Amino acid sequence: MTSLYALVVEDDPKLGVIYQTTLQQAGYETDLDANGNRYQAFLDARRPDLVILDLHLPFKFGSDILNDIRAKYPDTVVAVVTADFIKAKELTAKADHILIKPVSVASLLRLAESVKG
Repeated sequence: MTSLYALVVEDDPKLGVIYQTTLQQAGYETDLDANGNRYQAFLDARRPDLVILDLHLPFKFGSDILNDIRAKYPDTVVAVVTADFIKAKELTAKADHILIKPVSVASLLRLAESVKG
């Protein structure tokens, strides 16, 4: 049985750890791109079942990363996490879920469980 895989793209170190730990508790293997400059290598190595994607990153716009994910893996579930409500509204057609920060562990667990099917 193949395990579920989640990619977290989040530049806030505390949130990145919280998201990763939560997803691991839900049974996912995880990787963390803390700057928006390593996600492509992770995508090349393995198709994620779930991506937790911050929008404001040091090296790349989250919306550009979302476009890259959609081009390579259109069926991957992408949850955009941001405090930027206006930008989030612009992405509702491309993202599967929009989570406005602060994101609770409980809501992230519910999302992770829903992806499992």
